[in-house]
Amino acid sequence: MNPDQSCSEGKGRAAWSTLAVLAGVALALRAGDAIPGWISAVPRGVHLCASVSEAEALTGLRLDKVGKSLAGYVARDIRATARPITAIAMAMQGGDDKSQLTLFRSLGGDIPTTLRPPQPSFHELTVPLGPGLSASLKAERYADGSVWQDLDWSDGTLRTGLRFNGRTVELLRLARQIAGDVP
Repeated sequence: MNPDQSCSEGKGRAAWSTLAVLAGVALALRAGDAIPGWISAVPRGVHLCASVSEAEALTGLRLDKVGKSLAGYVARDIRATARPITAIAMAMQGGDDKSQLTLFRSLGGDIPTTLRPPQPSFHELTVPLGPGLSASLKAERYADGSVWQDLDWSDGTLRTGLRFNGRTVELLRLARQIAGDVP
């Protein structure tokens, strides 16, 4: 056996061993980074915020005027993304403890599906919200059989969506108030 051949085989084996160790470490770090999301059911890239002001600070989106339109609702879950699209999702409970509303807002693009999972709709129509502003209204049926309404509109680069399990007339009233609050 040639000593040079033995040396090159040893170097090759060492290189492959080092590569395998590095790949294992990278995989372990990636899994460790994802564990908190698995435990809390928060997708990667989504931040669970303790307050509206924390979500505003993270994203740069302002919700103070929107909050005035939704005075009868209490926020119970606030999530935000900073990349690739700046967006906020705020799930709220109505004062009657039956109605639930989720407000979605994004800047510069569609609301990410990590915040607003798509739901199959069985009915869709366009409704006016104000002068020169219309929204897409969809009726959706959830797995538990409940019917929700999803309203979506864009005012320039700002996209707003509402998902609501109450009456259509109330959803449109809220949307028109929010659309009027947009500068």
